[in-house]
Amino acid sequence: MTALTYVAAHADLRAVKVGYTSAASNRLEGLARHGWKTHRSLTLVTGQLARQIEQATLFELRFRLHVPTYLTKEQLPQDGWTETSSIGLISPGAVWDIVCEQAVLIQLNAAADRAWWLRRPPTHRRTKGDTPKYVAAARKQASLEQTIRKATDNPDERTIR
Repeated sequence: MTALTYVAAHADLRAVKVGYTSAASNRLEGLARHGWKTHRSLTLVTGQLARQIEQATLFELRFRLHVPTYLTKEQLPQDGWTETSSIGLISPGAVWDIVCEQAVLIQLNAAADRAWWLRRPPTHRRTKGDTPKYVAAARKQASLEQTIRKATDNPDERTIR
């Protein structure tokens, strides 16, 4: 069954999200109903491959680039809040570049050793509570953006005159 790894952005929340879903599911439509716009998506042969690419991308974002999770569970009740980042810290295009890079690396590893995933468990599978200590600047940036967003939640202030 085919699957997708996707990057979506929400302009009002100033958030970018990476995720994976089955090609037959309505996950992207559900996100679209809540204001998310799909930036790009990559169609893959299996859901396992789509998940590996998503997890590798999140590992790159959190542990190598030190980009923290941006939204809370209350802000994204349709699940996936741990896969969000601030657009102020990383653009949807930059996240998409990481998705493509990780897809190539995973495909090259699979081509070099067809059964590599059977012998070696993923080294960066995320679990609850494994969030790294964030770089202070990234944490401050996310906090400032959320403060600004809360201050402009008044619909009258958003209206362009």
